[in-house]
Amino acid sequence: MEKTIKTKKYFRNTEFRSGDIDEDKRTVSLSFSSELPVERYFGDEILDHSQESVDMSRLQNGAPVLVDHAGDQIGVVEDATIAPDKRGYATLRFGRSQRAKEVFADIVDGIRRNVSFGYQIKEMIEEVKGVFRATSWLPFEISIVSTPADPTIGIGRDMDDLEVDTIVQSADEPAQDIVQEQEQTETIILVIED
Repeated sequence: MEKTIKTKKYFRNTEFRSGDIDEDKRTVSLSFSSELPVERYFGDEILDHSQESVDMSRLQNGAPVLVDHAGDQIGVVEDATIAPDKRGYATLRFGRSQRAKEVFADIVDGIRRNVSFGYQIKEMIEEVKGVFRATSWLPFEISIVSTPADPTIGIGRDMDDLEVDTIVQSADEPAQDIVQEQEQTETIILVIED
């Protein structure tokens, strides 16, 4: 059986402590996503990291690097890929504006360590009761965030009014529409060791 639920954009945060930083090119390479389950209003969400599940077109086409999702654009995504280890990796290039220089310097100095990304889910499969695997999803921006959002509350960002129909396949539940009133932000801590 198939049902449609209303979803908005979501965010996941990661923390990087070190990584591939090239000061001359003003770039940082990092892992931005994984298959770690995240609790959402509809159940546990897993972002499937098979090549056919992730639409990387926005990230591979110069998606923005932002401050705190709705803040200043301080750079672009130079390259992004889904690797065999089921993680998303990206290289971010920072601009020459004063704000971009400040944020990049804080990254180099280890002051700013938190990375987040915005994404939209297009389709999910309910693998078992309450566990949903996003089998079609689109990451559309990567942000440097000062403080990861509290995962227990929903925080409104830009694109608040954007709602999309997400198809959920389930064999044993009647179809119904569910509307989520708030978008949610979740936190994942990732430590990259040299």
